Amino acid sequence: MWSPSQAVALRAATRRPSVYPAIDLMPFLGVFSALLFMFMCIAPSDHGGRSPVNLPRVQSATLQPGALREDAIRIVVTRDGRFYFDSAAAQPGELPNLIHTALRHGSERTVYLLADSRAKNGDVEIVIDQIRLAGITDVVILADKSAAP
Repeated sequence: MWSPSQAVALRAATRRPSVYPAIDLMPFLGVFSALLFMFMCIAPSDHGGRSPVNLPRVQSATLQPGALREDAIRIVVTRDGRFYFDSAAAQPGELPNLIHTALRHGSERTVYLLADSRAKNGDVEIVIDQIRLAGITDVVILADKSAAP
């Protein structure tokens, strides 16, 4: 026997919901992948391409704003005796030519030397001799200013 309440119950059972109670992950994945791509492109390489050095700590260091210039001549001496001219590895014999090239491109006639505090004095002397061969007399040895005791 048919009744209106049975017809309503049958329609309710066969009706599909218009909204599904589920979380759609596609917008989340889109935003996540965009952020991942953005941060991977922006992330710098280790130390800006330069070899990390532990600068010597002194109490009387002075600020050297010229060392922050984009065209500043920076030479790095690492603790294991490797040399870097700006961010590229270099041999000591190449330094005079690299310095002359930088001077032709408008760099100031000051060389900023970043020598690791554990580097051998002989390695630093080799670099200073090569700087002198290039005709540069202004050499700034960079150091970190330590807190007063």
